[in-house]
Amino acid sequence: MNQVGSRVEDRRIRLGLAQDELCAKLAQVTGGAWVADRRDIYRIEKARRTVTDLEVLALSLALGCPVVWLLVGEPPEPVVFQKSDDNARA
Repeated sequence: MNQVGSRVEDRRIRLGLAQDELCAKLAQVTGGAWVADRRDIYRIEKARRTVTDLEVLALSLALGCPVVWLLVGEPPEPVVFQKSDDNARA
């Protein structure tokens, strides 16, 4: 089952945004390419409408959350890079 919609709703509510306000943010982050209305957001949140990859990206930008969280519900694991000590090998 697709959980993107429930995460969109959860994040929107946590941010204190109305569906109309999320629509405005989506229009802003997409430069007007995605002009959603409340019905679109409602359908997404209730899993009555699927979202494209680009829409997931726009939602993550508008909601200020990682794409991976919208998709799988978990924050990405931090990547730790260790600098190799080339002098120690010489």
